Amino acid sequence: MSNPTASETPAPGWYPDASGVQRWWDGTAWTEHTAPGAASASQQQERTPLPEGTRVDGGWVWLVSLGFLLSCLPLLFFDMSGYIRAIMMAELSGDSSMIGDVLVGYMAFGIVSWLLGLVVWALAVVGAYFDMKNLVRLGVVRPFHWAYAFIPYPLVYLIGRHVVLRKVVRTAGWPLWVHIAANVVVMIFAFVWALVMVQATFAEIAYFRFN
Repeated sequence: MSNPTASETPAPGWYPDASGVQRWWDGTAWTEHTAPGAASASQQQERTPLPEGTRVDGGWVWLVSLGFLLSCLPLLFFDMSGYIRAIMMAELSGDSSMIGDVLVGYMAFGIVSWLLGLVVWALAVVGAYFDMKNLVRLGVVRPFHWAYAFIPYPLVYLIGRHVVLRKVVRTAGWPLWVHIAANVVVMIFAFVWALVMVQATFAEIAYFRFN
């Protein structure tokens, strides 16, 4: 470290030191004040690789990955044909009280489905929070933040998590891929369920029309 000559004296400020840090030049001489250099700052941002074989996919991330399946349970208990049958019988008999009972049941189904969706969303947030805590405990520097789980699509957190972990450990990312596969299965199931319900609805209508 050498003092600049009078002809090239720079303005006061931070300048690189020979030791790799930034040192304050007061306009006339170097001071004892230092700050991390550019190289030091970048080194602090580097993610240290985890030991080979470190298991990063604990139970909490699987809660984020598969917890959404709980929201599909109401579909298994919804009786569309019974709903249509009650409406048709009420119209034929003139007893409107039957329709009221059916509508109450239908509203209850909707409320339960909505509440279950909130529970699933909360479980994803909690699972992401504890998953991030576990990754920090394992030594992951700056893991993908759990707050992204507030977005009501677990896929966002799972993708970000996988991208970060690929930088520090060799991982297949099974929670992400299983989540995608489960969503595909659910979409196929919902499509088939809708077809069955439509068929059951037409069957009920045909029965009451021709009998």
